[in-house]
Amino acid sequence: MKSLKRMLYELTMDKDFVALKFLIDRPNVFHVVGATHLETWHSRFLSWLLDPTERHMLGYYPFQRFLMAVAESADENLDDITDLAMLNVNQFRNPEVIAEKDINKLDIDEQETIEDIEKNDDKGRLDVFFKVNMVDEKDSSREKKLILAVEQKVYARVDVNQCHKYLRKFEEKFSDETFLLVGLVPRSQIKESNEATFGSSKWYGIDYQQLVDIVLMPCLENPDLSIYAKPIIQQYVDALRMPYKGNREKLATIEEERTLVRSLYDRFEEVFTAITKISNEEDSEERNYVKTIVSETYGEVFRTIKWILNEENDVEEIWNFSTTFQRNIHKRWDELHIVIHHEGEETVIKGKTVPELWENTLEWIEKQKLPLRQVVEEGFILGGRNTGNRYAIAFKPFHKDQRKFVTERTYVSILTGETYYIEGKINSSICMLTIAKLLRKLGVAVETPLLKNSRDNSPIYSD
Repeated sequence: MKSLKRMLYELTMDKDFVALKFLIDRPNVFHVVGATHLETWHSRFLSWLLDPTERHMLGYYPFQRFLMAVAESADENLDDITDLAMLNVNQFRNPEVIAEKDINKLDIDEQETIEDIEKNDDKGRLDVFFKVNMVDEKDSSREKKLILAVEQKVYARVDVNQCHKYLRKFEEKFSDETFLLVGLVPRSQIKESNEATFGSSKWYGIDYQQLVDIVLMPCLENPDLSIYAKPIIQQYVDALRMPYKGNREKLATIEEERTLVRSLYDRFEEVFTAITKISNEEDSEERNYVKTIVSETYGEVFRTIKWILNEENDVEEIWNFSTTFQRNIHKRWDELHIVIHHEGEETVIKGKTVPELWENTLEWIEKQKLPLRQVVEEGFILGGRNTGNRYAIAFKPFHKDQRKFVTERTYVSILTGETYYIEGKINSSICMLTIAKLLRKLGVAVETPLLKNSRDNSPIYSD
């Protein structure tokens, strides 16, 4: 039997591992000038991209793709936002995009608005302010203003009080207009709903991965993109792939990285399983050797692999070389549970395993005569958001991208007798996030105390 050292050697010598390392290490101008995660650069770039008058030659295409990303993450009014994203570009008039600090470009009404916000909030103004007039397709004399305001976070955490202040100001100043308040934040800050993240469902939250997948990559593939603008967008995408700050979180990955990681995991699953196992053991010479390879020698590559495996929920557990105390925070809970508030009653649903929690929850849903079957028929996306290609529960054990469920679990409906397939290879936290999202979709209030406690005590990603 091969030693773990030998297996690590073979993994790091593999062509896909080497290709992933080259992809991660390629030079990036944002990194060179030390501004990879400077928030001003982020807002300047987004303002340039969204502005249809800029010389990227994409017109309103980036703006419409951005609206699609917002619609993807909306808790409510999905059709209204989708309608905006699908408007004919000829219906837009007089666009103006203002990046943070370009206060002199605002007209008097907007200047008063933003300055008013700043006077009442010492944390500053919004990062991107975009206004455009929308003309009725049937009656060109009818116009309505659409305002898109984006608050970006890279280092800083979402401030719910700040979000409340912005919302009140926009409700006061733009009550007769259509406005969208959007928070563009790292994925680790996105909670199970916009209300949980920003304090109100009137905010729309998207993360940088959605920005890459829904906005930036389609822009790069657009044949109208200027050959001079293309490297700028590509460099920005590469900057987002670089880890930032102390917890070394990546803001995004690209499909090329994900393809390489999937290939590596399919062929070296036993190596990653062994790394995870030894990371939870007491210190030893072998453990210290593995930690050095994984966290230092090839730290950026393994960090990318870990991020993508976690992002796609492909593994139940991933390695954690933190201290024993920190590892205990991330360990699997002895008894999973969620707290439901429905029709004036509080119910606690428990399960010692992921499948048991699923079964108990689905049975409760059906006993309440909630429309579970309709959700299953559509295919319900795994995780706390509605993005991704992996189903949590469906009529057939195949994901949205036609990959087969890694581990099939089944539930037989007590109402119809039909068999529902559940993806069983997910960790406890993803399970609770998915179940909470399902219940909220069915109009049920739910709490996940274990997830809240975990978020309050430790960063999501650590080595």
